[in-house]
Amino acid sequence: MGEQWGNIVVALIVAVSALGGTFLGRRQVADEAAVEHGQWLRGQRQEAFAALLVSWDDGLKQLDDLVGNWEGAHYAAEHFQGNGWEELEKSIREDTHEAFEAVKRVIERVQLLGPPAVDDAAVQLVAALTVLRDAVRSRAGGEDWPDWDAYAAATERVVTARDGFLQAAKVATQEAPRPGSRRRRDRFRRRC
Repeated sequence: MGEQWGNIVVALIVAVSALGGTFLGRRQVADEAAVEHGQWLRGQRQEAFAALLVSWDDGLKQLDDLVGNWEGAHYAAEHFQGNGWEELEKSIREDTHEAFEAVKRVIERVQLLGPPAVDDAAVQLVAALTVLRDAVRSRAGGEDWPDWDAYAAATERVVTARDGFLQAAKVATQEAPRPGSRRRRDRFRRRC
């Protein structure tokens, strides 16, 4: 009888070991998959964030060049046969729309990749770019274009929004993915 109990105990130990090994193996595979996905997502975010900054700077340069060439625009509007100011307004609307839409498409890709802090910063970028676009359009079609006060205020908002995005993007891409559930890591961080 004692030998049968020994066999039962050995069988239980083997069964528990097998279950434990299976659990640990599954956990390791899940952790490796999570880390691999996290690394892929981090790389995608880095590419999207860098592309946004390049597109952002290009779009701002287009708007700055448009305003910077105000004397040439005034000259063309004054010497245009027909209604040159109306044509100037149409041209400004088209140019600002193109610059705005090009940057907005890149911002949308960033918003798809997250995280929430970067999404919030991207929303601020869109808002600042909208204000800048509207400031460039302000008073278009008249001799008092550009509206320098609106343009200066919008430029300050653009700089603030870019800095906010840069900080959020930096935080989102600095930390490398780690194995283990996010909930466990968060609990560990709170203890430290």
